[in-house]
Amino acid sequence: MSSSWALIEDRGDLLFIRRAFQVGRGGQWCPPGGTIWRHEWPEVACVREAFEETGLRVTIERPLAVFETAHYFLCSLNGPRSQLSLRARECIDFEWIRPTDLLEIGTIMDLRRILPILELGGFPIPDVPRGLVPAIPEKIY
Repeated sequence: MSSSWALIEDRGDLLFIRRAFQVGRGGQWCPPGGTIWRHEWPEVACVREAFEETGLRVTIERPLAVFETAHYFLCSLNGPRSQLSLRARECIDFEWIRPTDLLEIGTIMDLRRILPILELGGFPIPDVPRGLVPAIPEKIY
């Protein structure tokens, strides 16, 4: 199953959501995103998933990378942060966070992928936990 993820930046902060416990990888933090529907473009899925999970309208600034079947895009907001409204059955919390503080919020889903995504987006990365080897994207834009 392919997926698409929105790295949403606003005023130097990135939006991470905490996945509901009843969904896969429950309790973990990640950018908004999810499954690409059959015949759907990854860019369309990114914008759709961001809206479905957060109620925020976003614009894709640029693609960042692809890991296997996971597509990552750098996005910006089309409105104020205050419009954020989590979809409760999928998300239980959110945090606008400085990239260097990312590891302070809890377990990050696919951290091995998120670290190179931050770098590709031009963001500083947090101190990497000892022994963690960042993933290498199959495609970098």
